[in-house]
Amino acid sequence: MNPGTSDSLSRAALAAACVLALALAGCDRAPKPKADEAPAAAPAAPAAPAGPAPVSAAPAVVPAATTAPAVAAAATRKVPVALQGVASAGLTVRVKGVEIGGDATVVDVSISFANRITNTTMLALADTFLEDESGARLHIKRPENNRNISVREGETLDGQLVFMGSVPVSARTLKVVFNDGNQGDNIVAPGLTINLPLQDG
Repeated sequence: MNPGTSDSLSRAALAAACVLALALAGCDRAPKPKADEAPAAAPAAPAAPAGPAPVSAAPAVVPAATTAPAVAAAATRKVPVALQGVASAGLTVRVKGVEIGGDATVVDVSISFANRITNTTMLALADTFLEDESGARLHIKRPENNRNISVREGETLDGQLVFMGSVPVSARTLKVVFNDGNQGDNIVAPGLTINLPLQDG
């Protein structure tokens, strides 16, 4: 081997080793992130555009009717009453008020029946009506479920008797007649008449 060539190779190898050493040293000197240093926060996403504000529910406003004038309700006359009629068959009728309307007259009543011979009686088996001073009669409107207005023994019925038609404004008194023509001791359908003064109390 030529000694000159060996020296050249040795110098070349030494130079390469120095270059490699410098490169490694440069890598060691590169700045490293500190352990306690948090990474930079990512930029916040842009806020979504605000939508329209919610609309609160407001109460509906109903416009006033303009197509036709309001029709006034027919005047109703109410007369307080505190009267009682008794038939010897055991029937008691207490009248608590009379309401006179345009199409009907209503009598507020409490009806009781007590008799040891029979279990029931009827208030409207025969003609039952209101009669005014002129003799005009307003007949009873019979209930669909109790057409003869039956009352059981020991029972009290509270309610309203409706008579078809209106009483004249000039009327001062009324007469309510149950089972017209029958006697008060008729246990099947006792007759009873009660006079009603129409004076506002």
